Amino acid sequence: MSLDLKTEKKTTKVKEKEELTLQNVPKAVNYLINEIAEMRAVLEHIESQLGLGVDKHRPIEAERAAEILGLTKNAINKMVRTNRIPYYDKGEKIYFFEDELIKWVEQSRKGTASEKYKREYDEEDDF
Repeated sequence: MSLDLKTEKKTTKVKEKEELTLQNVPKAVNYLINEIAEMRAVLEHIESQLGLGVDKHRPIEAERAAEILGLTKNAINKMVRTNRIPYYDKGEKIYFFEDELIKWVEQSRKGTASEKYKREYDEEDDF
């Protein structure tokens, strides 16, 4: 794939030097459409490799929630029974949303000792 892209890019660089006239506008527009499509394909590939752009707001089951949080399924079920984790129930099934679980974890962040000291020091300066 990359070999074809390099060859194609070399030819397109030559095309970029052509003067734009009324006669070759359709050809230029077509060229730009193809370039944009190629860039989208490359970006989608990069996003998938990095795990970006993947829709995280989709329902997942307890097993996947346990994997994400590094817990057992039994621990997840206990947290559901005691309402200590955000979840949805649809009939007999329990669902979670990955992005909500991540936000839930982020909300319980504890500051470091240096952050706590800095915050206390900054508050003393206010007086």
